[in-house]
Amino acid sequence: MKSFALLLLLTMSALAQSDRPVINEDRTRLLIRGKVFLDSQKDGYMHLSEIRYAPDGKRFLVLACGFECTDNVGFTFNADGTGKRKFTARWDWILQDKIEWSADSRYVFYYRIISTGADPPPKAPKEGWMQIAVKTGTKAPAILRRLKANARYAVFRVSENDPLNLRNSPGLKSRIIGKLSFDRKGLRFLGETRQVGREVWVKITVGESTGWVNQSYLYEEATS
Repeated sequence: MKSFALLLLLTMSALAQSDRPVINEDRTRLLIRGKVFLDSQKDGYMHLSEIRYAPDGKRFLVLACGFECTDNVGFTFNADGTGKRKFTARWDWILQDKIEWSADSRYVFYYRIISTGADPPPKAPKEGWMQIAVKTGTKAPAILRRLKANARYAVFRVSENDPLNLRNSPGLKSRIIGKLSFDRKGLRFLGETRQVGREVWVKITVGESTGWVNQSYLYEEATS
C-alpha cells in the first residue's frame, strides 16, 4: 500500500513537472508539453537565458539574450503559458540579468538600459529601475520596488575603483563605515527602509558588516 502511494506521488509529481515550461537544448525555444511558446526567430532574441517563477507560482518570466547578452529581452506568462507579453522594446532593454519579481507577485522590476552597442535617439527613455504591472502591462519608474527579506542581493552600477559606500544611517551625508566592491554578493536585507528624497535606502548585512545603502545599486541574485 505504501509503495503504491509512493508510486502515485511520484507519477503526479512527474506529470506536474511536465506542465512546466522548459528551454530546448539549443536554447532557442520555450516549450510546455512540446508546444512552442517562444521562438528566437519569431520573437526577436538570440537565445533563452532563464525562467523565473513569481513567488505565488501563478506566473513566470523569461529572460532572453539580446545584443551580446547585455541588452536583453523579457517576457511574462501565466503559469499555463497563456497571457504572453513581451515587455521590452528598442531602447528599452533589460541590463543583463537585473530583473526580479515583487514579493506579492504583482510586479516585475528590471533595470532598463538604452543600448550598449548603438547611439540612442535624443528622445530615448531614461535608464533606471522600471516596474511592470503584470496584469495590465502598465510600465513606469520603479517607485514600488522594495527588497525581499528572503532573497540575497549583489552590487552593480559601481566601478572596480569606486565601490559602493556602506553608511551608518540613510543618506549621502551619513558617515561611511565600509566599502562594498563592484562584484560583492550575498547581501541580506534586514527589513528596514527609509525614503531620502527620491531614493530608497535599505539596511543590509554582509559578512560582519551592517549598514545602509541606496537600494538602486543592488539587484536580486537568481536562486536557480
